[in-house]
Amino acid sequence: MKLIDSHCHICDGKFDNDRSFIISDLSNFSVNALILPATNLEDSLENIKLSKAYDNIYPMVGLHPEEVDHIGDCDLEKIEDLAKNEKIVAIGEIGLDYYWRDDNKEKQKEIFIKQLDLARKLNLPAVIHQRSSKEDTIEILKNFTDLKIQIHCFSDDLETLETYMNMGFYISIGGVVTFSNGKNEQIAARNVNLDRLMLETDSPYLSPEPYRGLRNDPRKIIEVARKIAELRDMKLEKLCKKTYNNTKEFFNL
Repeated sequence: MKLIDSHCHICDGKFDNDRSFIISDLSNFSVNALILPATNLEDSLENIKLSKAYDNIYPMVGLHPEEVDHIGDCDLEKIEDLAKNEKIVAIGEIGLDYYWRDDNKEKQKEIFIKQLDLARKLNLPAVIHQRSSKEDTIEILKNFTDLKIQIHCFSDDLETLETYMNMGFYISIGGVVTFSNGKNEQIAARNVNLDRLMLETDSPYLSPEPYRGLRNDPRKIIEVARKIAELRDMKLEKLCKKTYNNTKEFFNL
């Protein structure tokens, strides 16, 4: 059995004391590779640095929507330069987030579109963060259906899932699918096209049951896989094989 965590923040400070141990322990949990999203320029640099130390770690570069007010004039140019590193597998995580504030919507949209343009220019996939911004996100992504797009940590309704699938996008599901109140995630897990499904932890966040409330890490992705296999009434090994192959194909590993 093989698994890939398609979205984990292993460079986060919460892993400073045991990062190396967790990475060395991945094989004991059938985790073969980690894909690291970036949120800002510093994060992008750290992802690349860590990926050089481990063959099974693959970095993204990108600017998260919550970072837009802190972006310098040259940051997008620097992201483009970093994106040319040979191990970079995607631009992400990028998108729109109106949950905490929505008074900077136009700035968020501008930075989002510029990074989608960069993904297109460099022929890289894009990994999308969307929170409380579904309509604007879909409207923008309608112009980028030529790209390989992953909707990270999907949490919307069935209609939105179908919209994304009709646009040819991939859907990534994380630990919330194991929660008793994770109804949207569970509906998505049952209904997503199996050829478009990926697994993630989004660690150190969103730890699945039975670890809810604790720090998450990539070794816990097996719990996400178990729950989705249960919801789809399929063998765990088959689900793991399919999502593993989907992730390899999407990120061109």
